[in-house]
Amino acid sequence: MAVLDSIREVQDRTLEQMKTAQEQFVSMNERVAEAWLAAVPAVAGPFAEYLPKPTEMIDTYFGFLGRVHEANKDCAARIAAAWERASEDAQA
Repeated sequence: MAVLDSIREVQDRTLEQMKTAQEQFVSMNERVAEAWLAAVPAVAGPFAEYLPKPTEMIDTYFGFLGRVHEANKDCAARIAAAWERASEDAQA
C-alpha cells in the first residue's frame, strides 16, 4: 500500500497546486471583467435571448462529462474485476 499512498500524496499536492492556479486565474478574470464592463457599453447581440448563459453551458457540459466519467469508471472496474476473478481461479 505504500505505493498507493505515495500516488495519492502526489495527486493531492497536484490538485492543491491546480486549485491555487485556478484561484489566481479567476481573480484576474474578475478584475478584468469588472474593468471591461465599466468601460464598454452593453450591446445586445442578435438572437442573444435564445442562447444559453455561459454558466448553463458549463453546467450542461460538466454534467455530461460526469456521466461519461462514471460510465468509464464502471466499465474499467468491471474489466479489472473480471481479470482478478480469472487470476484467482487460475491460482486455485
